[in-house]
Amino acid sequence: MFIPLSPLEEHGPHLPIGTDLLTARDAAKEAIQRINKKNPEILSILFPSIPLGYSKMASDFPGTISTQIKTIKSIVNDVCSSLAKFQFKYFVLCTFHMDLGHLKGIYSGMSKAMKNHDIKVIEPWGPYFYHKEVEKQEPQVGFDTKKEIHACFRETSLMNYQYPYLVDPSYKDLQNIYRDLYSPGVLGKTFKEIGIKEGYVGSPARADSNYGRWYFQQIVETIAQATVDMLDGKKTLELPKHTKMLMRSMFWLK
Repeated sequence: MFIPLSPLEEHGPHLPIGTDLLTARDAAKEAIQRINKKNPEILSILFPSIPLGYSKMASDFPGTISTQIKTIKSIVNDVCSSLAKFQFKYFVLCTFHMDLGHLKGIYSGMSKAMKNHDIKVIEPWGPYFYHKEVEKQEPQVGFDTKKEIHACFRETSLMNYQYPYLVDPSYKDLQNIYRDLYSPGVLGKTFKEIGIKEGYVGSPARADSNYGRWYFQQIVETIAQATVDMLDGKKTLELPKHTKMLMRSMFWLK
């Protein structure tokens, strides 16, 4: 069972609020097609997309719907537990929203569901993302992409590839804006509280649809491969230890 789960969230003045949800849903769909082509004996089902998630950082912009972390935990646990009663055994949570609070809710819900039921639940993109595999694998673009965080070069490229008609042409004139969103003085604050007034962090004007195509295929392949590995009984990639520790240290996030 593939479950797309990402919040509606502002993505600057140029991208749709459904950027993360559309990406999660579309990547799940294509991953299913890829798996079925290579392994037709596997029955894959796409659960209706859930447009919810924790996004305090973008919550002071119109378009962002941010839930509490405990809400995400409950949703993940409740959906998986309900389906487990009807003999569903394997679950793939597909999220493109990498906020640590959001992931904290997802992984807490996964843990609770697996503790109470004989099921396996994975979330493939978070481990890939936080192990810096994107930076390791991406084509040369001529600048440092580590600073691309939100509604940035990567996400604007992605939307230019997936949904060019949903991208406002104004992105071509947006200035580069960079901030370290993981520094101690920033964690727990909103964009506007740290001086981000346009709702993006990175260089969206550099967007390239060819990069967007590559990026989307990376997401699809990551989901598909992790799913096959799970079904084969192989150990799937987990979040890095330092990422887990950082999530646990965010005790004030409920």
